[in-house]
Amino acid sequence: MCFAEVLVSSLLLASSSSAALGVWSQSIETLQQTNRVQQQADELQLLQLASHRWLMRHGAEHKLLMSGSDRCRLDPEAVAAASDQAVPAPVGIKRQWSVDSQQLGLWQELSVLNGDGEVLLQRRQLVSPAAYGLCSS
Repeated sequence: MCFAEVLVSSLLLASSSSAALGVWSQSIETLQQTNRVQQQADELQLLQLASHRWLMRHGAEHKLLMSGSDRCRLDPEAVAAASDQAVPAPVGIKRQWSVDSQQLGLWQELSVLNGDGEVLLQRRQLVSPAAYGLCSS
């Protein structure tokens, strides 16, 4: 082998090694990002299940229903205050309660936010007072 051939083969080896390392680096970064998203989704699911469990066990102990003519409607402010105290949301997760448009209950919206406050991941669950035994009749 002459010097020129050795030089060309060395350059090819170096460039292909560099490209392979770049691909591996990008693969590892993608895997780490996927793991972060999966972990955040798991955190949302755990918070959703913890809220569900709290409502099943302790929902009747709190005054979560609106006072007035319809005795089986959840008060969003009371539910928000009680749930935030009993099952606080971890840092980076936002919980919001909103009234269902058909008056079936409240929507619990859980969102993972990035540093800029943009929603990265969201879960919604309809919470009905009848499902948790909060209605008297």
